[in-house]
Amino acid sequence: MQGMSERQYAAHVSLSRGAIQKAKETGRLVQHADGSIDAAASDARRAAMTDPAKQRCRGARKRKAETARTSACACKSSTTLREDNFQ
Repeated sequence: MQGMSERQYAAHVSLSRGAIQKAKETGRLVQHADGSIDAAASDARRAAMTDPAKQRCRGARKRKAETARTSACACKSSTTLREDNFQ
């Protein structure tokens, strides 16, 4: 095996295996002849093909339950509502 497996690459980029499978199906990943993933080339291709406007904020799903949504992205908030009330 020359490159990474789906699971290894998913851990490398902090995405689910399902997201990696979808990226593989849509041609956003570079594969070696044996089917393994070329991590460096795939990182570059994903960066070039991914629309930043359509990306979720990292960790926003977790924080959504903890903080109220504001007009700005939840991941850009430096304090939670609870912290604001105690200051």
